[in-house]
Amino acid sequence: MKYFKILVVTLFFLTNNLYAQNASITYNVTSNASDEVLSLSAKYNLYINGSTSAYYSNNDDSKKYEDQLFIVDTDKIGGFKEVNIADNYTGYLVQDLFYKDYNESTLIYNELIGTKKVIIKENINLIDWTIESDSKKTILEYECLKATGTFRGREYEAYFAPALSQRGGPWKFDGLPGVILSVRSLDGYYVIEPLEIAKNTTDNSEILNVYKGEKLIGWDTYKIDFKKWMVKQLKKLKSLSESGENGSIEITDRVEDLEIGKLSF
Repeated sequence: MKYFKILVVTLFFLTNNLYAQNASITYNVTSNASDEVLSLSAKYNLYINGSTSAYYSNNDDSKKYEDQLFIVDTDKIGGFKEVNIADNYTGYLVQDLFYKDYNESTLIYNELIGTKKVIIKENINLIDWTIESDSKKTILEYECLKATGTFRGREYEAYFAPALSQRGGPWKFDGLPGVILSVRSLDGYYVIEPLEIAKNTTDNSEILNVYKGEKLIGWDTYKIDFKKWMVKQLKKLKSLSESGENGSIEITDRVEDLEIGKLSF
């Protein structure tokens, strides 16, 4: 099997036709895919034009609570929703939105630290892909090539379609010479599959940066701030515990490894 590393080259002579190609793709995204009880799925849209893209959840994440009888109410709070449940549990939900600017090679998206919404900026090319040129398959009538890569604690395989557009992909997946249509982690935790593709659409000819003017932080700062929040929660837990009791907090259900580990007292 032939393998080769991607060489990222800036091409100043790309044709206007390549830059003009727009694409709209609907994906089904599943986390905890290998666990029938904890598995969650949601639909996402990806809009691409020549220099920008937007990837966002197109459904209301609070709906997964509304099917349960113990729901009390849902209220919008700024950019996210607070979901109050009868057993005194409060959940916070935010609509995911990932904006990519290929001219600037930047990825900007929102996250939560507890109840605080933060905006994170990263480089688009986060994964060092290896293309397997002999591995091909057809996805929704597009011939796709296979690529593999490791990203923040998980190994992934992806299939991308060079004929659809020169670049782009769902979530933080990008950096291949074609649109990424399908991704799965090899441990079965995270799976992204396309449901529908529309090429050369007119409704996404202009994609605006909704985060313009917002305060941006980097990934390393986000990890530091998230750990500080966890330490704060641990102190609260300790203050409510009896003398001599032990306790701990650990992140076990995230796509990305925050490199924090278990915190104990």
